[in-house]
Amino acid sequence: VGAPHEVMQAWRGVDIKAAIEAVSRWPVYVCNDATGACAAELVFGNGNHYLDFLYVFIGWFIGGGVVLSGSLFPGRSGYAGAVGPLPVPTGAPNGRLRFQQLLRSASTYTLERRIKLAGGDPRAVWESPEDWSAIEPYVEEWIEAIAGDLALAVVSAVSIIDFQAVVIDGAFPTSVRNRIVARIRERVCEFDQQGLSPYTVAEGAIGAGARAIGGACLPLLAKFARDRDVLFRETL
Repeated sequence: VGAPHEVMQAWRGVDIKAAIEAVSRWPVYVCNDATGACAAELVFGNGNHYLDFLYVFIGWFIGGGVVLSGSLFPGRSGYAGAVGPLPVPTGAPNGRLRFQQLLRSASTYTLERRIKLAGGDPRAVWESPEDWSAIEPYVEEWIEAIAGDLALAVVSAVSIIDFQAVVIDGAFPTSVRNRIVARIRERVCEFDQQGLSPYTVAEGAIGAGARAIGGACLPLLAKFARDRDVLFRETL
């Protein structure tokens, strides 16, 4: 995405947990940010409505999490439901179908790039997650561009695990979330869904702060959740 390679590589050797423990007297927990956002949705959002759901958070990079039987399911390495690496088609030059990862089409950094290429000011994307009026001319095109790939992700996920719902949230205004979910609902109808049980494409309830709120939930989950041993075991 254009970040300096040497800067990004430097973070690979950083033990964030140990660094924070060195300056804090409180227990420190480490969790993938989208999994944390999923925890916030489970505790404060749609957890009361659905026992099994895929959670999708559209941030700078798209990510997600999984809830099964009312409990957060992080998977063996903590990245269950990540969705970003999911392959989606990009076209078929010379008759050969090509793919890219979902994160390269349905992340907000792609909106920033659209705005820059058009000569606009993209700062509202990250500076004003509750007000995108300044970039509205670009938002509708972006929603249309990502909806098809997100619909593919929805149908693929439901085909593998019998989710009751796929919950969509992100770092953008509520009105944009409304429009994204409405368009995904339209696009999933274009797929042959014979053999799938009924499911819902639902809006998340937390919004841009879901990852931080989910992080704040971690101590509660660590002490009191049914799935604490699964969530906080050492990853492989």
